[in-house]
Amino acid sequence: MSQPEPTQRAVLYLRVSSEQQVATDFDGDGLSLDAQRGACTRKATGLDAEVVEEFVERGESGTGTQRRVALQAMLTRLKARDIDYVIVHKVDRLARKRADDSTILAAIQATGSKLVSVSENIDETPSGMLLHGIMASIAEFYSMNLAQEVLKGTTEKAKRGGTPFRAPIGYRNTRKLIDGKEIRVVTIDPERGLLISEAFRLYATGDFPLSDLAALLESRGLKSRPTAKVAARSLSANRLSDLLRNDFYIGRVSYAGKVYPGRHDRLVSEQTFEQVQTVLAGQRQSGEKSWRHHHYLRGSIFCAECGGRLFYTRTHGNGGLYEYFTCRGRQRGICTQPHHRIEAVESGIEHEYAKVLLPAGQREAIARAVREFCQVRSEASAPDIAAAKTALERAKRQERKLLDAHYQDQISEELFAEEQTRLRRERIAAETTIERLKADDQRLLAVLDAGLALTDRIQTAYIRGTPQQRRLFNQAFFERLDIDDGDVVGVKLTEPFNKLLDPNLAAVAETPVPRLTTGELAAALDPDGSAWTANPPATPRRRPDGAVAAVAGPTGATRKPATPERVAGWYLRQMVARPGLEPGTPRFSVVCSTN
Repeated sequence: MSQPEPTQRAVLYLRVSSEQQVATDFDGDGLSLDAQRGACTRKATGLDAEVVEEFVERGESGTGTQRRVALQAMLTRLKARDIDYVIVHKVDRLARKRADDSTILAAIQATGSKLVSVSENIDETPSGMLLHGIMASIAEFYSMNLAQEVLKGTTEKAKRGGTPFRAPIGYRNTRKLIDGKEIRVVTIDPERGLLISEAFRLYATGDFPLSDLAALLESRGLKSRPTAKVAARSLSANRLSDLLRNDFYIGRVSYAGKVYPGRHDRLVSEQTFEQVQTVLAGQRQSGEKSWRHHHYLRGSIFCAECGGRLFYTRTHGNGGLYEYFTCRGRQRGICTQPHHRIEAVESGIEHEYAKVLLPAGQREAIARAVREFCQVRSEASAPDIAAAKTALERAKRQERKLLDAHYQDQISEELFAEEQTRLRRERIAAETTIERLKADDQRLLAVLDAGLALTDRIQTAYIRGTPQQRRLFNQAFFERLDIDDGDVVGVKLTEPFNKLLDPNLAAVAETPVPRLTTGELAAALDPDGSAWTANPPATPRRRPDGAVAAVAGPTGATRKPATPERVAGWYLRQMVARPGLEPGTPRFSVVCSTN
């Protein structure tokens, strides 16, 4: 005798929270989903209902409803009003929050369907509704308690220097067996780690806009790590910006609003990281943006009429490709300057470099003064190195005390962040001072010789240079170049060339330099000791007319700035700053001509 046909219709809703629960058997749905399916099917048979459809959520949390595709599809399906039962294995499969449970239950009941649980005896009777509410509350408590326990464990891991999250690009989350225990650690990614270090080093130079650096890294093969759902991707400029701000790369772990020293290896030094933050903070100050088409003169040339920057533009016309510089003021109707031909501007700047040279007498005087200064500095730097080491140890002690107070929640997050930044900067300043005062004089003198030789044939080196090298030359020598009708009509030199190339110094540079004792030379180079202290006297300000403004003294009265000491015709206090006479840019020595 055949079995009667089921008289009612049902749908099943099945859910597991993680991908790991799915991939637990040869079957693609794993053991958990298969167990839920079997139990729900048996429940439907007991209700004399036919299972007409099932909705499966693979690897989705129960704390959200809108992002659960299968749940939303089921609620839409129920609107046909031809389903009698919605069967779940447990109430917590439907929702982990009491409010979500109430919303979903109301949506099911609005279509005339009934919610059935295999594990709980819930129905629309008062006792059934009470049990449903209790089970939903228990599910919410379990979820909240689990989240709190997980947070407690991960926070403790972060305090001990571990990484309770997926490590950023450049690192790998790996597992090691230590004394028979499986320990999860973070190691440097051999494929991406060096590229991340290179990204910080290049951006710290200030020569690479984010879009340019992203393109360069892509050409070298840097991509994000692929996941089960997302393939490896190139880094966008915005993502690269976030990466360069991540202090995980200098050995810190930021978690739950606090920062802890990590156990993982650093990919970047703190000095480089701070320099990168400075460049990021000032990336929009210069007004220079990264366009699709670039030119090595961008950011260096300005309109002589309105003072605005000139922008590189190219367009296709009847005769082919046209390249020119244009003023943004012209586009806004406030400037009458015409478009400037690329060839005319480039040629004018090449001729301008013929004026950027030092006579032989000036070069010899500079070299002689700096060599004697190196001798004086080596004798005078010992007490300053000791003072910097004392400051460094003091900063380290204060950092340890600050971390202890932070771990014990004795200070606010805002005060901790402020003090941590201040102490880090003090420590880096002390480390930099020690490194500077211990500088290798032979290396300094080699750079000096290369720089002085460059001022003898700078035009040749510039003309022979690549576009990138020309860009570095322009940044090193010129603060701005004013263009009028394609010609260079105004120039503002950068430090120290505006002083070294001052025509008023040309005559006095040729006078014989008298031999000074070490003490006399030290006094001439640094009369008030400002070059060896952390707080040099205030620098005189210049008014727009070029005159030196009075400087306020300690009591508020104004005083006239002291005249720099002159040694053999040289304004040495202006010529030699505290770090020594070094090139205007750290890339200066690598662009010398081979002529």
